[in-house]
Amino acid sequence: MLPFFVESNIPSVRLFELSDGRFQLLEVAEIAPFLPGYGYLLVERRLAEFLVEHDVERIVCEDAVLFDRTSGKEFRTHVQVRVRQYFKSEQINDLDIAGLRLLTMNDEYYFISPELKNLLEQAPFEYLSFREGLSGFAGTDT
Repeated sequence: MLPFFVESNIPSVRLFELSDGRFQLLEVAEIAPFLPGYGYLLVERRLAEFLVEHDVERIVCEDAVLFDRTSGKEFRTHVQVRVRQYFKSEQINDLDIAGLRLLTMNDEYYFISPELKNLLEQAPFEYLSFREGLSGFAGTDT
């Protein structure tokens, strides 16, 4: 059994983490509820609370600030999820994915265990979609 790649059906705005810890919006666009990027994962507060409530393993949730430089506005609608289980693509067949787990591949792509996928599919996060293993990634057939 393989972990599932998790992504949002809602296009996300690109972000840049500033030295003060805020995340600057790099374009004018809607702020999606699920914002993955290199070195970060920001999710709507409701999803972060769900992950904490269900005791997902090896994650730390911290309040995040999104900053729109053009308007000067700050948004505190999201939480940064620090994922403490890393892997590289060649390790995908050897991962421990028992229980409720969130993992990151190359600190940029986010995967979940089958058990967490089942929970999320029953929860009100319709914008999330899942693909097993590395299907859909260029140059992979796992």
